[in-house]
Amino acid sequence: MTVRNISLFALFMLGAVVSFAAIRLPAQYGHHMVIQQNTKAFFRGWATPGKTVTMQASWAACKQSTRAAADGSWSLWVPTPAADGKAHSIRFSDGQELTLMNIVLGEVWLCAGQSNMEMPMKGFKNQPVEGSNMEILKSSYPSIRLFTVKRNSTIAPQTDINGQWQEADPVTVREFSATAWYFGKLIHQLVDVPVGLVVSAWGGSSVEAWMSKDMLSGFPEVKIPENEQAIIEKNRTPTTLYNAMVQPLTGFPVRGIIWYQG
Repeated sequence: MTVRNISLFALFMLGAVVSFAAIRLPAQYGHHMVIQQNTKAFFRGWATPGKTVTMQASWAACKQSTRAAADGSWSLWVPTPAADGKAHSIRFSDGQELTLMNIVLGEVWLCAGQSNMEMPMKGFKNQPVEGSNMEILKSSYPSIRLFTVKRNSTIAPQTDINGQWQEADPVTVREFSATAWYFGKLIHQLVDVPVGLVVSAWGGSSVEAWMSKDMLSGFPEVKIPENEQAIIEKNRTPTTLYNAMVQPLTGFPVRGIIWYQG
């Protein structure tokens, strides 16, 4: 290997180390998110192992701090005040900084279930949502934030999900759950605070797929898969949707949950 190649390799490895060490959070903690008001909010993520992790929320007078474990994981709690209509930020650091922007305090709801929850405002093929065209056109509500957990099915419990927070407007609402949208809009109108809606749904799924291994242990007739080859139907295999689409949300503060099976 030439000196030039060695130098390039060293730079590549240094970049890989920096990338690994960069502070990171699960997808539900992101720009434009809604944080549950009037509670003690839980945050978690990954950082450089052994480093001190600090968290400074713009509404809080004091920083929170902890030390990243050997695997890089960390968690912190921060009190949240009542919704104030302001756009907030949260700065995290382990030596490298990550700042989440345009965060609001309000009411957060998890919306889960089958196709009746998953069905978007634009409808399914040959299955329109009545009155949705006009509703979509009038859906610019910057204080309503939307997050859809992308479909996934796994044998082992996961620590992260795929998805991102978006402000409600005709483009984002068109693709969002109709049931969750109408529910969230009503909540927003009734309580007059920002509303965050997290949708985790998969049409045609069995309820056993949404249950944890511990929960199903009391039902010996339910066969819990032990390897990926045992997943025959991704949305109907016991524990698999819980592992991939619910477990990663554990600890994320919400006001409540709505479920639509059917």
